[in-house]
Amino acid sequence: MTAPQETAPTAGMVVIGNEILSGKIVDTNSPYLCRELNFLGIPLLRLYTIPDDFSLIGKTVREFSECFTWVFTSGGIGPTHDDLTIPAIAAGFDVPVVSHTVLEETIRAHYGDRLTEDHLLMARVPEGAELIDTEGLNYPQVIFRNIFILPGVPQLFQFKFNAIKERFRGVPIALREIYLKADEGRVAGCLREVDERFDGVLIGSYPSFFRKDYSLRVTIEGRSAERVDAALSELESLLRNMDAAIVRIA
Repeated sequence: MTAPQETAPTAGMVVIGNEILSGKIVDTNSPYLCRELNFLGIPLLRLYTIPDDFSLIGKTVREFSECFTWVFTSGGIGPTHDDLTIPAIAAGFDVPVVSHTVLEETIRAHYGDRLTEDHLLMARVPEGAELIDTEGLNYPQVIFRNIFILPGVPQLFQFKFNAIKERFRGVPIALREIYLKADEGRVAGCLREVDERFDGVLIGSYPSFFRKDYSLRVTIEGRSAERVDAALSELESLLRNMDAAIVRIA
């Protein structure tokens, strides 16, 4: 298993499926993965949703593999005609598709007398792929190079990622929040000043138009809890000096 060498691990995600782009299915896998990776301290830096297009899948996943420490794909690994992820990734890396003995045995045992040749398509992997056999997983997770090939069904996607997620744990992201009853434009100067002074700290501003308890949520996050707390203290001081109504700090 190889991955690009970087000082801090990063991730990219490729969501695959015509049904996502047509709106027939709502993608819940990418928001889930964004949250989980953020908790683990791995920033998801790029997210693409693409159709069931053979050449585009292979090209996109290969580009992501070269750009990020870890790549996660969602969708396109079933037994039907539009499940192109495995052969497309293999073609993108110029390797053949092979039937993995362990996966084939697992599928045969699961389906028994109900087995069809189409079921066995789910035993295909790009040559050189590895399996992660984790407790709780009846069907091992496939990894090819630095690419985790995950199912599109949300329950299965979440179950499989949850079973392997500890291998991605890095330095946790420290997060602080300030809730205000204030206009975003009025406090923008304070946010800009703190953002410019604290490298490595991200300041986010999110207005809410329908809540009664607050009208603006400001987030301060970064890998250094000390710097995040220092930025929070500085921002709180600036806001109080301009009489911005702070509802609470979390």
